[in-house]
Amino acid sequence: MASKRFSLGFKFSLTIGIILFLFCVFFSSILYYYLKNQVVKEAEEKTLIIMTQVKAVGAYVRETLRPAIFNALSRLDAKGEFIVEAMSTTHVSLQVMERFNKDLKGYIYKRVSDNPMNPKNSADFFHIDMISHFRINKDQKAWNGIVDIDGNKYLARLRPVVMETSCLQCHGNPSDAPKELLKRYGTKGGFGWHVGNVVGIDSVMAPLGLALANVKKVAIDTFMFGLSALGFLFLALYGTFKYLVTEPLYDLSGLFRKIADDKEPLGIDIPVNRTDEIGDLTESFNILARHLLDAQERLKKTAEIEKQMMETEKLAAVGQLSAGVAHEINNPLGGIRLCFNNLMNTKMDEDKKRQHIEVINSGLNRIQNIVKQLLDYSKNASLSIAPSSVNKIIEDVLSLTEYTISKKGINFIKDLSDKMPEVMVD
Repeated sequence: MASKRFSLGFKFSLTIGIILFLFCVFFSSILYYYLKNQVVKEAEEKTLIIMTQVKAVGAYVRETLRPAIFNALSRLDAKGEFIVEAMSTTHVSLQVMERFNKDLKGYIYKRVSDNPMNPKNSADFFHIDMISHFRINKDQKAWNGIVDIDGNKYLARLRPVVMETSCLQCHGNPSDAPKELLKRYGTKGGFGWHVGNVVGIDSVMAPLGLALANVKKVAIDTFMFGLSALGFLFLALYGTFKYLVTEPLYDLSGLFRKIADDKEPLGIDIPVNRTDEIGDLTESFNILARHLLDAQERLKKTAEIEKQMMETEKLAAVGQLSAGVAHEINNPLGGIRLCFNNLMNTKMDEDKKRQHIEVINSGLNRIQNIVKQLLDYSKNASLSIAPSSVNKIIEDVLSLTEYTISKKGINFIKDLSDKMPEVMVD
């Protein structure tokens, strides 16, 4: 079954459309990944700022505020007291971030441990895994990456909480801890640490879900806009190509078919009203048509020369055969004359008369056949195809040329097969 035929304009427009479609997909993908990276980069910068702020707050509490409060309490003879709201690094950091989140919603700050003093600060599975990670990779100071929490994507930045000397008073031996701290949290967790131990994690998580959704929407909108523009461009290209290229070529091919079907003369000139490649093609066709017309005329003239030459050669051949034909006619004429003389001047019985008459009829028939063969050969008759014997054709030809052959001393040997089939000839 023949495949469906598409026009050149459709193929051209479809090819351009596919190229532009692939470009649209490529551009939309590049845009999506670029915007996604920008969102992630911005989230990384924000989490870094927040983590730096948390670290600075913790350092201030640990290095400045807490020692100052301890000194003040010792002067007031309240050495065993511990003000959590001002002296606990974890408590102060969490409170600061709680207030921070009121203005910057969606961010999550955690300071957790797998052995916390306050059970509220217990690590979940993800943070427990990361605590183990930092304990194994002790030289790693931070980690950041995209995580999925409850179906929402976050950019997480984590920093290990490492036990320092100033923290051992509260997290070393319970007997050394402030009484107020033991009274509030007890001794079940948060003790027994040593300097350099990874005791927990500070983590800041920036929400990416909404931002990534917006990025995806921008990429999809860009793709759909490009696809719509591509549709209009496809139609415009198809129409333009059809008007400028396909229709002129179709007109030319239609003229070719008419000339081939003898519906238009070969020498017709197509008006050239364009100066582009189509115009050049039209002019080339006109030149080719003129050359073909000239060649056709020359061929006709050549055929009529050839025809005249054939007739001349044919007449020349008839002339050459005339001598042989005359000899062939004279032989039976001599016999006829002799028989007439005998019939007129000699007395003979009926049997002899009948024999002379048969000789006369045979000679006349021979003369008639020779004349008929000569006329058939010389006249310009239409072909009459019919089954014929090859042997008979050879015999007829030899009967006309026998005298000429013998006169020139040619020894002609004839050996005809009686098994030759008939052939279709004139």
